Amino acid sequence: MVAEHTTTFGDASDMSALENGSIQLMVTSPPYPMIEMWDEGFGESNSAITDALDAEDGWGAFELMHEILDRVWEECFRVLSAGGFACINIGDATRSIGGNFALYTNRARIDMKMIQLGFTPLPSIIWRKQSNAPNKFMGSGTLPAGAYVTHEHEHILLYRKGGKREFKTEQEKQNRRESAFFWEERNEWFSDVWNDLKGARQDLGDAVNRERSAAYPYELPFRIIAMYSVKGDTVLDPFMGTGSTHAAAKVLGRNSIGFEIDPSLKETIATTIESSVGWGRARQQARLDDHAEFVEQREASGKEIKHFNENHQMKVMSSQEKELLIELPEGKWF
Repeated sequence: MVAEHTTTFGDASDMSALENGSIQLMVTSPPYPMIEMWDEGFGESNSAITDALDAEDGWGAFELMHEILDRVWEECFRVLSAGGFACINIGDATRSIGGNFALYTNRARIDMKMIQLGFTPLPSIIWRKQSNAPNKFMGSGTLPAGAYVTHEHEHILLYRKGGKREFKTEQEKQNRRESAFFWEERNEWFSDVWNDLKGARQDLGDAVNRERSAAYPYELPFRIIAMYSVKGDTVLDPFMGTGSTHAAAKVLGRNSIGFEIDPSLKETIATTIESSVGWGRARQQARLDDHAEFVEQREASGKEIKHFNENHQMKVMSSQEKELLIELPEGKWF
């Protein structure tokens, strides 16, 4: 299966090149409002943000930053197809402005905008992005009434455009069956708390790139793309960053379109996509190996497995897994 992957270097608030309803899934992690590493970028888009921060108006800056993201979410709603999903990885921000420490609730602000646009909010996922710091508090140390809990999680916000997606033709239904996941994967992935992901550090080259990027691990978009799309779908990432969404889409046989405002990341994105072949082969093979181990352990405990997958010559738990087909990326492309 040959999938196409393109990146446009420009502002994602202008997706005029994309037709209405042409995208089945959006997966992204935008710059987080009120996280200092992105102040400069937001300020370049709107100087009033820099003025607000200089005036110690934290909530004013917060709103102005989200207004920049709002324009992107509006475009995402336009280009998503009926039944398509929007998935946004975001963290809330903790920050002291003018001597006052506060939690800036990015998740809640995005929820408000997405509902306003017409998206249906769905149960979201929390994943632990643990700090390496030995302390588990902020503020006044071990004295009461002045410390704050550490922030070690991020949100994967999930929205759907309209009602459930329909698969009408026999070819569409067959493709959906081949895009299935294992029963035990479903039980792990469709949980509202993921404890097994770790934040990613990638080789970004120059210092500017390192300062402006906070890549999420390949596994995050990999799961989301497997959960909410089928083979041949087109996945959109309006904040491409280092290219993790492209990489995961490639491994899973989906097309992908990315937007990235920083052209200095071009080489990094290309490297990420190329390195996805090795990671992807290992990840897809691990799915098969893990399932074989699951079957062995289940049968050893005396529990029956009734169904069989001819594609992989493996027993499976449900009839919906009988035509599941996991393909390994080969060479530079599929």
